[in-house]
Amino acid sequence: MEYLARDLLVAKGYQVLRSAGSHSPIDLVAWQDAGHPLFVQVKRSNTLLDGTARVAQTYRHDIEALRAVARPTGSTVELWVWTPHEGWRFYSILTGGICEVIDNGL
Repeated sequence: MEYLARDLLVAKGYQVLRSAGSHSPIDLVAWQDAGHPLFVQVKRSNTLLDGTARVAQTYRHDIEALRAVARPTGSTVELWVWTPHEGWRFYSILTGGICEVIDNGL
C-alpha cells in the first residue's frame, strides 16, 4: 500500500521518501518545494471503518506513536487507511485526537 500512497503523492508534485522495511511509525516523508513536510503512516484494512471514532480506536497505538514523532514546526502527520470498501481515507494526527481530511488534494 505504501507504493500506491507514494504514487498518489508523486502525481500531486511531491518528492517522496519511503522507509523500506519500516518498523517506525512513519512510512513516507513527502514535501513540495515551498511546503512543509508531510509524514504518513499507511494502513490497509479489510474491515469497514465507519467513522473517525472507529479509526481512532482501531489504530490507537499507531496514533499514539505518530503523536510522539519529533518533527519540524509546520509539518503535518497523517494516517492513511485503504479499504476495499471505500478506497483511501486520510486522517490528520492532532494533539488531542484525529480529524478526517476530506479534501487534501489527492
